Amino acid sequence: MDELLKLLARYVEQRIKKEMTIPRARFSKVGGISKGNYNFVASGNLRNSVKAFVEGEDIVVVMNDYGVDYVFSDLAQQSGYEGGSWPGRGRYAPPDTRAVKGTYSPLLAALEKWVNSKLQISGAKAKSIAFAVRTNLFKAGYKGLPLITEKLENDILNELDELLGREEFAELMVEDILDRINIFAQRDYDLTIGE
Repeated sequence: MDELLKLLARYVEQRIKKEMTIPRARFSKVGGISKGNYNFVASGNLRNSVKAFVEGEDIVVVMNDYGVDYVFSDLAQQSGYEGGSWPGRGRYAPPDTRAVKGTYSPLLAALEKWVNSKLQISGAKAKSIAFAVRTNLFKAGYKGLPLITEKLENDILNELDELLGREEFAELMVEDILDRINIFAQRDYDLTIGE
């Protein structure tokens, strides 16, 4: 059973990474305005952070916190978040705007870094684009998108059927495999292990 789960975990990791590369329509939280296609792969950090491994009789998938908390709505809801982005109301919101006048916003710095890696633009033009993106995010935000689609679930079940068709796994009985796949933010997983 352990070897079967290891092979399936490897497949789940690769399949989730592939799912992140599929462009999907993205919409604003306010007004449902189309924001074009989104493929979750700007710098590749989120996709590269996905790791799947076996723990007991479960498959654990871990990724960067922002993927679970903000980007993927189905994962965010399991963690008690809404999903999507509201940076103006999130961790970048200063507690007192008077205290930060004249300083460079951490959100602008993060967005400028994103513009550098995604668009390969730097300098004043990158700052200008970062400011425009920040303004738009504060105004409308982005809806989160689900990661675990019906197609992804079916692909995992098909891979399990294929693995069970192998001679070395023919005698195994595996039930409710989708319930055995648990996805955590890296922070949440580290907290669980530390306790």
